[in-house]
Amino acid sequence: LQWRGDAGASPGLPGWTDDEREALADELSDVLSYVVRLADVTDIDLPEAFLRKVEKNRAKYPSERARGSAAKYTRYADPA
Repeated sequence: LQWRGDAGASPGLPGWTDDEREALADELSDVLSYVVRLADVTDIDLPEAFLRKVEKNRAKYPSERARGSAAKYTRYADPA
């Protein structure tokens, strides 16, 4: 997926074969399994951690300034 660029990752993955979609599903399942297991072993509440991270990102990347940009978060800091 990462080597196909944005055009290769269009919603619904048009142009992907069933085998390619299944391979991607397998990889995503492996990643999810690893993340869930790591959270369990380290006693991290994954849903809570996720929500905290979303809030941090919301503060770092205000939608009115960051939408459509891949610039580093320091570019969106409030002027001093």
